[in-house]
Amino acid sequence: MSLKRQAETEDSLVFASEEGEDLSTDAACWTVLVVDDEPDVYAATCLALRGVEVLGRPLRFLHAESGEEAFALLSHAPDVAVILLDVVMESESAGLDLVARIRGELGMHKPRIILRTGQPGYAPEMQAIRDYDINDYRIKSELTRTRLYTVLTAALRSYQTLEAVETNRADLEYLLNAQNELLAANTMPAFALGVLERLAGLFGMPVNAVFCSDARRFHDVDENRRRVVAALGRYVDWSWRRLDSLGDGPEVEAIELAFATRRTVFANCGIAAFLPSRTGSEAVAFVAGQADSDVHDPRVFDMFVQNTTVAADGVRLVERLRDAAYVDGLTRLPNRSALAETIDTVLRALPEAPQRLLLIDIDQFSEINETFGDRIGDALLRGVAQRLETQAGSIVRVARVANDTFAAFGPRDALVPGEWAKSLDEPFDVEGLEIGLSVSFGGVEIRGDCVSGGEAIKMGYSALKRAKQTGHRSVAFYSHEVATEIKERTRLLHGLRSAFDQQRLFLMYQPQVDARTGRTLGLEALMRWRSDDGRLVPPDRFIPIAEQSGLIKDLGAWAMRTAIHRAASLRAAGQSLRMAVNVSMSQLLVPEFEVMVAEALAEGGLPAELLEIEITESVAMQSPDIVLPKLAALKALGVCVAIDDFGTGYSSLSSLEKLSPDRLKIDRSFVMGLDAEQNTGGIAEMIIDLGRTLGLSVIAEGVETATQRQKLVDLGCHELQGYLFSPPLALESLPDWLERHGEGFPL
Repeated sequence: MSLKRQAETEDSLVFASEEGEDLSTDAACWTVLVVDDEPDVYAATCLALRGVEVLGRPLRFLHAESGEEAFALLSHAPDVAVILLDVVMESESAGLDLVARIRGELGMHKPRIILRTGQPGYAPEMQAIRDYDINDYRIKSELTRTRLYTVLTAALRSYQTLEAVETNRADLEYLLNAQNELLAANTMPAFALGVLERLAGLFGMPVNAVFCSDARRFHDVDENRRRVVAALGRYVDWSWRRLDSLGDGPEVEAIELAFATRRTVFANCGIAAFLPSRTGSEAVAFVAGQADSDVHDPRVFDMFVQNTTVAADGVRLVERLRDAAYVDGLTRLPNRSALAETIDTVLRALPEAPQRLLLIDIDQFSEINETFGDRIGDALLRGVAQRLETQAGSIVRVARVANDTFAAFGPRDALVPGEWAKSLDEPFDVEGLEIGLSVSFGGVEIRGDCVSGGEAIKMGYSALKRAKQTGHRSVAFYSHEVATEIKERTRLLHGLRSAFDQQRLFLMYQPQVDARTGRTLGLEALMRWRSDDGRLVPPDRFIPIAEQSGLIKDLGAWAMRTAIHRAASLRAAGQSLRMAVNVSMSQLLVPEFEVMVAEALAEGGLPAELLEIEITESVAMQSPDIVLPKLAALKALGVCVAIDDFGTGYSSLSSLEKLSPDRLKIDRSFVMGLDAEQNTGGIAEMIIDLGRTLGLSVIAEGVETATQRQKLVDLGCHELQGYLFSPPLALESLPDWLERHGEGFPL
């Protein structure tokens, strides 16, 4: 049925066909190519869609495990309708590279491509969304059977339509060119203008047009959220007005009917094309006038609507990505990334007026948040943001760079800390509560020798840290002394990276013995670093730097594998000893950490029960939702878990029961005082009694004297570790020590 016949009625509105004509071909089935380096993903996809028919045809699946394999397969399989494509395979850009080769080298524009990733939070870059002909983007965990069927149906409809209009090359080129041009738009208003121009061009109509969006992002307080995002020709004055403020003319009637019925409406006054959306922001593109519809197959219009809908969602995704990348979600202020780019821009051509950066940190905000709750805390942060923006005026850029830390950047004369502090002196009225607060400042003078915006912000944090150490309501500016501290830290970090790369880090092993007999039961692996000048760098200097820089993840994995292989070697030599390895929070946060441990145990041939993971009490209590599942997975392997430095982290008994450790380790600070004649054991005795009650083994570290040992034995401590028995031993010294002392140290 032609568009003209659909629009023949003079006095009524006629709906465009929802289903359209039968576009099926004689092909027996739809061919779907799954490109994923995980065979389980392919198997799960096939299983989820077993026996399913889409648009009247069954599905046939092909599989490729890499971009190269998929490219070779597609070179000989032109009938592939849909490609389910993993984003990250042999390289981080393998998926997008394959898209470019499919569209460019193979010239295959019909197959619909659905990007999939197993990494939550990962999304294509903005240029990828604009530059690649991508049909959809999904996280694998989203693709349940129902969702997968829905996504495939939408893609196959698009593919089916492309097949149907292939005979009309001019229209197809128009549509594809229009889609690419629309995808180049960076904002919805620019996109909307492009849609109106191309819709009018498709039907040869004058560009008197309106693009109206059910724009939830405007957060209107009433139910009617529909606004005119773009307008052209005689409707240009309608721009950014609400639809319900435009009267009840035939154009508004057609637009409202299209929204109400979620269908395209052909009226005497023009065409109101309904554009659905997966993101919740539906739209109607209205073009006034009578369409010359006999020129086009109606399916061309359907294709235009489908492509425009996909492109609209892409532009909305770009806006959301930009929003996420540069706007703080709570306060709507620019975030740290946006501030860094602003400073970078200024650094390329410094103005004559001296520039300054102030970091503004709310004193004791965490206590306020804990006292009143997150809802009050969030409202307070929004109130601070509003006052800072008022103080900033038009010449200072305000941003939120961390939870309770804001920043102000601009001319130095406009950024006097005392004046900015006064703007926050008056108590905030938050839901009937009067909350007063104070702030501390870290300042940086922006000069030509500043490397980048990111570096300037880091300098500001260094100054802020100095201010916070001084006390509340303090101000500190970045100075040579602070710079020296940073350079020393940087030098140490570079040295640590170099030492790791050149295999100059090593492990030493301190024996853990039976408290009564002194027989060696296990070893604790301790990381050591010898610098170029031959001196040992204390662990308390380089371990914190490794943790702050993220290097601890690689160091920890190396230490774990090395210790496991050493324990396996000792076992092969007849010394079946438990090996204890310290694990930080950063290591526990590594995805599939427990898988790495299992693989290391398998590689070394070490029984899991001979490996003990030591975590500090503070780490154990820091993020229980993360730590508990990790520890449960390790214990399921048979690995033992010890709580290191127990008694220093103030954990509750209920938390300790949830952790379900095998061993408690008494911190050396509770062992040192046992030499005093009047000392009765105190905290050490409490920990030992707690271990006995819970059925846990207890080991004390830092044992240096016979008196300490005897008191711990009397208290019922099971195991001991310290210089009384042995300092940490180098690898080459360990066999000889075990031969001479492994069987015991009599009381």
